[in-house]
Amino acid sequence: MAREDDARSAEKAHVPALPTLRAQQRDMRSRLRAGFRTRHELLVWSHVAAAISVGRVPDSWFSDLINDQWTVAACLDSHAKRERLCGDTAPSPSEARTERTRIIQDVLSPAFQKAVDVIRAQSNDFTDEQDGVRHVDRQRFIAMRPRLHQRVVDQHQALREPFGESGVQSQADAVEWADEVAYAASGHLPRDFTSRVCNPMSQWWTALANEQTTVLDSMLAEDVLPAWNSALRTASSNAEELASGTVESSSGGNLS
Repeated sequence: MAREDDARSAEKAHVPALPTLRAQQRDMRSRLRAGFRTRHELLVWSHVAAAISVGRVPDSWFSDLINDQWTVAACLDSHAKRERLCGDTAPSPSEARTERTRIIQDVLSPAFQKAVDVIRAQSNDFTDEQDGVRHVDRQRFIAMRPRLHQRVVDQHQALREPFGESGVQSQADAVEWADEVAYAASGHLPRDFTSRVCNPMSQWWTALANEQTTVLDSMLAEDVLPAWNSALRTASSNAEELASGTVESSSGGNLS
């Protein structure tokens, strides 16, 4: 009976933002349980998880996650990768599962519940006369909020840019990228962020110019993702709800 009720709620809901958000949160937990190929993939996932929590994960979580080698190893998808990273101290398969469960229990679940509370307080009702909203598990906007979703997309694109095929190849590229990062932070980064990144003597510039992925991941987790997380909290408080008109062709509102 419970499964039938779940199926019906997935097909049509009268407070659709909540099952939409819950479906997106379940996907985040499933991704963590499956493990990640690389440390950078874990970083990208942590940003999406923060987005699905509408900024309710702790700001310090990104650095705690990415800059702890044992925790990173526990989140990788094979024991061979864990051994390459940690050697004899690598977490065993059972320890890796336990650590992922701890992250879900201590970080994701509280943050996701706070997100549900926030969205519940803001959600619209769709009455019987309006026939509800269908396919709530395939809404393409996070919690059916386009403004919030667009902020996340801006952040996600900026996060991926230095690691793409073209990367950041010149100081002009660095200026453009840093400005995009700052824009996506909505005022939550220092005003001198771009000048700091583009200073030829800075660690940012060295990491960008030499494609030092590990260093960049660490710095992004330390400085940028907490600011973006704060921006998401702000955006979630004033983002209006809107159902997607093209949910049949969307993919659950997930970023990849």
